[in-house]
Amino acid sequence: MRPQTILILLALISAPLLVAGCTDTASLDCNPPTPGSDSPAELVAFVEKAYEYAQVNGREAALREFNNQSGRFVEGERYIFAYDFEGNTLALPFQPDLIGENRRNATDANGTAFIREMIETAEADGGFARYQYVDPSDNFTVKPKLSYVMPVDQDWFIGSGIYDPGEDDPIVSVGGDPLVRESLKSFVAEAIAYSVEHGKDAAISEFNDPNGTFVRGNLYIYAFDYNGTTLALPHQPHLIGTDLSGLQDPYGVNYTRIEIFLAQQGGGFVYYHYPDPVDNMSVEPKMSYVRNVDETWWLGAGVYLDETAGADMPLSSEKI
Repeated sequence: MRPQTILILLALISAPLLVAGCTDTASLDCNPPTPGSDSPAELVAFVEKAYEYAQVNGREAALREFNNQSGRFVEGERYIFAYDFEGNTLALPFQPDLIGENRRNATDANGTAFIREMIETAEADGGFARYQYVDPSDNFTVKPKLSYVMPVDQDWFIGSGIYDPGEDDPIVSVGGDPLVRESLKSFVAEAIAYSVEHGKDAAISEFNDPNGTFVRGNLYIYAFDYNGTTLALPHQPHLIGTDLSGLQDPYGVNYTRIEIFLAQQGGGFVYYHYPDPVDNMSVEPKMSYVRNVDETWWLGAGVYLDETAGADMPLSSEKI
């Protein structure tokens, strides 16, 4: 993907999903995707739900649940693993003898220092890693594995993986593209700088203006407070002031709550499925980046991954 390929196809929060459906069922076609247990989409959702669990219940309770072979975070070949940033093993339900062991320099059959790679990935706001690892659901046979990891806080991270993942889909190829991720972060940083310079009220007014500085084609800024109350949604003004903290996508990801937790920790990426306003409101995979502005509110922007895959359009800071 070229450096210019990225944010022009952004389309965000034009029709949020509730657990029971969309907020505006009269105008949306809310046909959710069919989750697949071995898909990257389901993998990322699995990790994000574990992240929410850890934020709500705390580290000790979360690690106890992650290490439980009969717990809620063991599903088929998928399970949650956890390490601190030194490489010490915190959760590995099917290899309990490794708990407490430092595996930072562990390598797979190909010589890949996969724990070190996952540490570096988690330190960079999370992402994907490929390596060879034993599959406990298949007699501990060594297989190719795709894992997704994300930091829980500054001390530790979690992840999970799928075996024999096949070719990359857009969640991996686009969502893991450093150019896409850095461009999203830059756009959000630009909006935060505007907020600091002009103040909260002026910034929110600008973000809500469909003809304003921060609406560029399908790219725009959304903003919320820490209770989940909508502050800025330029294409859905009827939702301003609405509590959207209960939103959940078809994969069960409570994405607004996850965004709140990420923003409280300084920022991060979240994946979820959401109606795409430029594609007849079909529910599609999406990646957003969020950051805190101050102790009262946060903002973000996101890209539809299927749309961005293969796109080759220039990114410009000028109005289009």
